[in-house]
Order: sequence, then C-alpha cells, then structure tokens
Amino acid sequence: MHILIGLITAIATLLFALDRLGVDIGWLNPWAWQRRRRWVKQLSVNPAFNLESPLEAVALLLVATAKIDGDLSSEEKAELRKLLEGELKQTPENASALLRSSTYLLADGEAVIERPDQVLERSLQKFTADQKSSTLEMLGRISQVGSERSEAQRVFISKIAAVFEPERRSGDW
Repeated sequence: MHILIGLITAIATLLFALDRLGVDIGWLNPWAWQRRRRWVKQLSVNPAFNLESPLEAVALLLVATAKIDGDLSSEEKAELRKLLEGELKQTPENASALLRSSTYLLADGEAVIERPDQVLERSLQKFTADQKSSTLEMLGRISQVGSERSEAQRVFISKIAAVFEPERRSGDW
C-alpha cells in the first residue's frame, strides 16, 4: 500500500512540475480532449457543407450553377437577384446579402460542384416536394442565362436531381 501511495505522489508531483514548466497536460483530461476533437472536426469541414437552411443551400447551388463555367456575368447576377427576390421571396437587401455570402462560400467552387450531395445533406430533410421541384426549375433557368446550358451545368443539375429524387427500386423489400 505504501508503494502505491508513493507512486501516486510521484505521478502527481511530475504532472504539477510539468504544468509549472509550461508543458500542456490538458490532453490528459478526456472531456477536454473530446471537446477539442469535436471543435477541430467542425473547423476542418468546408463551411459550404454545414448549411442547415434550405434557403442558404439553394442560394449556394444557384450561384454554383451560374459560376460553373467562369465568373458571374452581369446578366447572371441580375437573374440570381431576380430569382432570390421573386421565387425565394427575399427583400432586395437580403437577396444581395445571400448572393454575397453564397459567392464567398463557393470560393473556387470545386468541392461544391463535385459534391452537391454534401451541401444538401444537412438541409435535405427540411425540403418539401414543391421546394425540390422549384429548386430544379430555378437551376434550369439560371443555367440558360446568356447562352445554352453547358455540359458541366447539365452534369451538376443532374447530380442535384439525383439527390432530390433517389432512384426507386422496384420489387419487394
């Protein structure tokens, strides 16, 4: 028993000395470790994949569709504002802010364009059937602004349509 008390005292003294010397011993606390790990995981994910509002997700997908072939033209920006104000019933100020934030979240756009299913993952349950069809209609409208729909836009919209309407398997369970 006296050996056990001596060992515990030695470990406590060592940890106290390390703490006084400035060595971080916080990794020994399992709750702090779990909290830090959760925070690191949240920060390491692309913010475009953390959207929980269908409105924000649709705005991001609209901007991605318009920007897939290069920078936004003035015609595309005007059509985006028109869609945000008309279809999504936003005030001009909110539509402009939503357009700016979506453009910022898109950044280079490769991650969003390659994985639109992850953009919709958190908000998909909140979409109604009418919102899904309206989103696909708006994506089609924005892709035809300025010129015909490009192949990249077709592929992107088909990926989104596949997320909204997964293939139904026929047959029994």
